[in-house]
Amino acid sequence: MALNCVANGRLVREGPFDAVWAQPASGDAGGALGVALAVWHRYLDQPRSSPERTRQWVPARTWSGDDLPPYADGMKGAYLGPHFSSETICRFLDARGLPRRETDPAAVLDAVADLLADGKIVGLHQGRMEFGPRALGGRSILGDPRSPKMQSMMNLKIKHRESFRPFAPSVLREEVGHWFGLEDDSPYMLIVAGVAPERRRDMTEAEESLWGIEKLNVLRSEIPAVTHVDYSARIQTVRRDVAPFYWATIDAFRGKTGCPVVVNASFNVRGEPIVCTPEDAYRCFMRTEIDALVLEDCILDKSAQLPFEDDENWREEFQLD
Repeated sequence: MALNCVANGRLVREGPFDAVWAQPASGDAGGALGVALAVWHRYLDQPRSSPERTRQWVPARTWSGDDLPPYADGMKGAYLGPHFSSETICRFLDARGLPRRETDPAAVLDAVADLLADGKIVGLHQGRMEFGPRALGGRSILGDPRSPKMQSMMNLKIKHRESFRPFAPSVLREEVGHWFGLEDDSPYMLIVAGVAPERRRDMTEAEESLWGIEKLNVLRSEIPAVTHVDYSARIQTVRRDVAPFYWATIDAFRGKTGCPVVVNASFNVRGEPIVCTPEDAYRCFMRTEIDALVLEDCILDKSAQLPFEDDENWREEFQLD
């Protein structure tokens, strides 16, 4: 139930709770957390506490980024997976003779923002991998939400699935109330809310009479790539104190475009698990039409890569969802 984003959104809007927090790996994987907590509490005799109980709720439109209220989250973004250093990544690239641009973190942010603003699709492999079913900026594929073609491009050319499937937006936490009908944190992409009315575009009577894909392709907002047919979106809010690099990436995009939102898709193709290692990321990069790959401080342009030898039957390796 906790992974039902639509239900979570209704609980946030309609109550009866003051605040809603959903554990990001609320499936079988979450059992590991339960075991760890049981050992901590029952066998090590440590106090049973919940940081989420101390949360401060403040309407999002009442503060700026400099006075963002603290958010008590024991998972701290759920970036619990492995991290690969720049040195490790360079050794991987050198061993295979893969061309790349090496730069400093600030220049990486600027380069990614430029790529996104130019309509390019970027694979992001940064820091620790996320725990749970959602990509949260550690192993993500990013796109420009303002592009009317981005949704179908990412579905058909990257995910190899139906063009109508919706994508999720990552939005700066301090901007969420100005773009969506949400005034609270949604760090794990587990809350569905509507696009803010002032960002929407009303459909004409002729457009309302359309059906199927034709109706789906009608522009509904300033950010059509993440606006579903009912004006809803599955939102991830990004806080600077939780995911500093990802926050800075979106902020750099905002600086160039005025839009504090990016398309965030999991770094994989349909049916496959999210990539973990730099090798996983490069393989997915070359199997799809991702334009650029960012591995920590290294940027790989698709046009500069060598021919990629791959198993022609790789799409049969995993059962499709």
